[in-house]
Amino acid sequence: MKNFFPILLCFLLLPAARVVAQETFAPLVSETCVAFVHVDVSKVELDTVKNTLQKMGEDLLTELGFDERSHRATSRELAVELEKLDILVRPTWDTITKELGIREIAIIFDMDILTTGSGAGFVAIPWKDKTEAQLATFQRMIQEVQMGPQNPEDYTKAGDFLILAHSATGELIKSWFDKEPPKDSPIFEALKSVPDANVKIAAAIPEGARLMIRNAPLPPDVPVEVRNLLLFAAQKIEWASASVSFHEFLGTEPPPNADVLLTIKTPRRTDAMMFHGMLENLIEFGVNTAQFAVTQNMRDADFQIPPLAFQFGKGMLRTYLPEVDEDKLIFRSKENVTLSEFLRAYMGGVHQTVGVGVALLLPAVQSAREAARRMQCTNHIKQIVLAIHNYHDSHKALPPLYTVDANGKPLHSWRVLLLPYLEQNALYQQIRLDEPWDSEHNSQFHSMTPSVYRCPSSSQQGGSSYSAIAGEGFVPARSADSRGEHTFSRITDGTSNTIAIVEVNDTFNWMAPHGNITLDDLAVGVNRGRAGSNHPGGMNVGMFDGSVRFVPNTANPQILRDAGMVNSGSPLRF
Repeated sequence: MKNFFPILLCFLLLPAARVVAQETFAPLVSETCVAFVHVDVSKVELDTVKNTLQKMGEDLLTELGFDERSHRATSRELAVELEKLDILVRPTWDTITKELGIREIAIIFDMDILTTGSGAGFVAIPWKDKTEAQLATFQRMIQEVQMGPQNPEDYTKAGDFLILAHSATGELIKSWFDKEPPKDSPIFEALKSVPDANVKIAAAIPEGARLMIRNAPLPPDVPVEVRNLLLFAAQKIEWASASVSFHEFLGTEPPPNADVLLTIKTPRRTDAMMFHGMLENLIEFGVNTAQFAVTQNMRDADFQIPPLAFQFGKGMLRTYLPEVDEDKLIFRSKENVTLSEFLRAYMGGVHQTVGVGVALLLPAVQSAREAARRMQCTNHIKQIVLAIHNYHDSHKALPPLYTVDANGKPLHSWRVLLLPYLEQNALYQQIRLDEPWDSEHNSQFHSMTPSVYRCPSSSQQGGSSYSAIAGEGFVPARSADSRGEHTFSRITDGTSNTIAIVEVNDTFNWMAPHGNITLDDLAVGVNRGRAGSNHPGGMNVGMFDGSVRFVPNTANPQILRDAGMVNSGSPLRF
């Protein structure tokens, strides 16, 4: 274990790259190359590194307020420990750079390597004019630190390179030297975009890999925001490049464009802009998810994190979004975020570089409040659909639209039946299920609408804001004894494509067995009839898989109607 640290430091404390990687390793990069990591190990001044660590330690002691005596004593202890570390590291470093003359290393991942069944990548080291004695020294060092191949057969000489990989991989790489290396490989184009850095990283998606990604089934619980981003990336990303620099740590001059951390290349500017929008949506989804989790975990606590705090979090994350530069997305380092940058991101693109007046800040606060309400509405729908699943687990069937008495007279809505699965069992126990919902006894509960059944953006007091779809989904049952026929298996369009819960413009009593909207109501469109909400621009709908989608006012009414059916056979397109 003691020899682990020398190798670790040797490959982490690296200087700015001084070698043109795309020229040196060109014979090893094929059209099926997926990723390329280039490391320059040509020059590291260990004395500079040691002095920098010493200074960093002393600066930290000063910041922590150590008195002069403690400062001196701790500094001496640090110097002793750094000297021990230098004694440990220097022999290994000298072996790599002086005795073996290793200046650069590449780690390459290639799709063709998968065919050998021995992994997906290999390590390549320029090995021209090296002797057998040097190879033996290198193998012995690797065996001592146990951080590479232990079998001598897994060291293959291919062209002017030493390949560290399974012997089958080495034999395949040998055959590459009979071919002309590609001159316009996306990997090389990516490498050219990386500024001089300690570590250069390039990646591309060959057509074969692109096809594999497109055809790979994603788990059904992958959120639509993540799913769309992955599919778009597989189709549109041509290459990506990244850099890692330690110039401040090593005391060297920063290279040009050192603030560029990651570049992503797409075919056109419109693709880059669309990718940028998807990243914004991912921030919205991620923060909303975090807010939901925090709210659920702290709902019984005395202190509640205000929704506005999460809105400010979104604004802060947006300041780290990439820049769109023609057909590229460029991520830059962000040590400090200025007030104007934050306000521009928080306010959705309002360019305010000097300050923000009340006239601008007030709409932003109102927008944040509505965003919080919409998120709370989303959470309500998620809870309702989860309750539906729990009901199904208990009854081996989906809940009916309403229950009926022996004569077929409606008694209670599906909302009453879900109460035990929404932490409302105390209320459920008080309701007389054998009496109609509007009997003298049950009428006392009409005003006790559980908060989960109300959208906080609704302008109407009391009542329920959420409806099932009469005649479809989990609610086609017309009698209590037929509920057992209706299970998730009846939803042949798929639970992620079928609406379970929809918002309504006009609220109605939560216990009433009537009032649920129909497919004809959906066919009118969003906010043109009963289906709609007070959320600007559209309404929330809950799918049977538990996901919640925002349907804009401009959604095609026919598509919305099809999404309300369990067996429309039409793909979901909103």
